[in-house]
Amino acid sequence: MPRRILFLLTILLFFVSAQAQNKDANPLYLAFKPQYGFIIPHSPAIKDISDTNPYGFDLEAGWNLIQKKDWQRCNCYSRAGFLFNHTNYNNPEVLGASNNLSAFVEPYLNHRGFIMTSVRMGAGLSYLTKVYDEQTNPGNKFFSSPISFMVHVDFNAVKYLTDHWFLHAYFKYNHISNGGSAKPNKGMNFPTYGLGAGYSFEKIHFADRKKIRKDTAEPVKLIARMFGTVKQANENDDFRERQLSMGVLLKGQKQVSSINAFNAGIEGVSDWAYKQKMEDQSLDTDHRQISFLAGHSFVFGKFDFSQYWGTYLYAPAYTEKNFFQRYSLSYKFYNNFSFGVTLKAHAHVAENFNLLLGYTFGEH
Repeated sequence: MPRRILFLLTILLFFVSAQAQNKDANPLYLAFKPQYGFIIPHSPAIKDISDTNPYGFDLEAGWNLIQKKDWQRCNCYSRAGFLFNHTNYNNPEVLGASNNLSAFVEPYLNHRGFIMTSVRMGAGLSYLTKVYDEQTNPGNKFFSSPISFMVHVDFNAVKYLTDHWFLHAYFKYNHISNGGSAKPNKGMNFPTYGLGAGYSFEKIHFADRKKIRKDTAEPVKLIARMFGTVKQANENDDFRERQLSMGVLLKGQKQVSSINAFNAGIEGVSDWAYKQKMEDQSLDTDHRQISFLAGHSFVFGKFDFSQYWGTYLYAPAYTEKNFFQRYSLSYKFYNNFSFGVTLKAHAHVAENFNLLLGYTFGEH
């Protein structure tokens, strides 16, 4: 573990040295943030191994986005960057640890006063040291593949002690899942909290800027999003037997303020993993789904963090489930195109994690 940390510090120092040469760049900062937490026992299958307290740290590199163009995106200042997280689940034989790498965007809720507050949305990849094995580790129903996905939402409070050094208190809600690519896949929900410290390589100055009133009279935007993943039909399937699950969401999005928008749309999904499972059981249950979704989006420039409530209009696969949630984080990377990730869950139980590609019609 010390060698890994040294390697990461070497990369970060090289990165910092390169960034320091660019005087026009937004101010760069580094932070080290220890954390401690607990696991939410969202299913009876993992209740017996949830009684533990994960601990670890974040090693973070980011930018304070304080230029005029940054303010104009959302009438707010923000931060964005990357972080490496190491979490020990305090159960070395069954749960082991995870090493996670994610990107995040973090708008400030306020940038004045004694303490600055912010909310962060992040997503990335997770490498898990212990996963389910029918013979050697049957108790770990959280994880079944070493490479999984991680999403987190953080609430932060930052206090600058000097022009460069700051304290960072935070609460995080973390979720790790393999997206349904292997079973069992209960996924882990584990809040953590902590107090860390950081260093900004330049003095941060938040200029006084006027808020630009968003034209909420603009028409509803039509957005199409295609998403997909590979899933395991049965627990004994190997990688070659995994099947594709794909869907399309067509939604209308209405901007109601500089950072808030409401959404409503129709989603269709074809799950060939479920089709394979039904064929193996000699059943003819349809593998397709049609759902109605409604929700809210935080729009910060090119970033869009959406939360949906969905109800099934047609879903023979879910006779005992009527509702679900979907969470999406996307980034507009070229003209009207965006990419990102989306997570579908039934209450606290994640069903699948998908990559998504979107297109906004009629936007210039």
